[in-house]
Amino acid sequence: MKKKNTILILLTFLSLSLFAQENNSEAGGPPKLSELLGVWKKVEFPNEDKINKINPWPQKYQWFAFFENGKVYSMMSDIDYDYSENDIKETFKILPSDKTPDYKLDGQFLTIDNKEVKDYRELWGVNLFAKDINDFLKKGNLMMTLDDGNGNVIYYRLLKRIE
Repeated sequence: MKKKNTILILLTFLSLSLFAQENNSEAGGPPKLSELLGVWKKVEFPNEDKINKINPWPQKYQWFAFFENGKVYSMMSDIDYDYSENDIKETFKILPSDKTPDYKLDGQFLTIDNKEVKDYRELWGVNLFAKDINDFLKKGNLMMTLDDGNGNVIYYRLLKRIE
């Protein structure tokens, strides 16, 4: 059963890379800026710890917010909380904007730069699902794949919008 789940996951991610290569697919594709904006929570998926080659953000529970001003905020915890969209926005509102990372969405790629850390840059592939694929890849979920700088995916992050 484990082997079957692993194969299913690997095939799903292979499919994701194919979807990302097309601008539009029946299953999904790169989000428009209006679809990216808002508050998101990381969702676990099967075999996540085996699929991710590294885990630069080891805390299990993660929340993110993308704002129109080009700022991206994030927070993590070892404890799960049922935050509302408003809770997250209020929390991030108190943080200084000039010390907050910037993001830029360009088609299927999302770049995050942090001026506070010298030479800091993250390059993510992004895919917004247009329909349910299976039990954990649902319509409206956002898959982010982190590039190691050499074109290799080293980390997968699945996000669900908080409303």
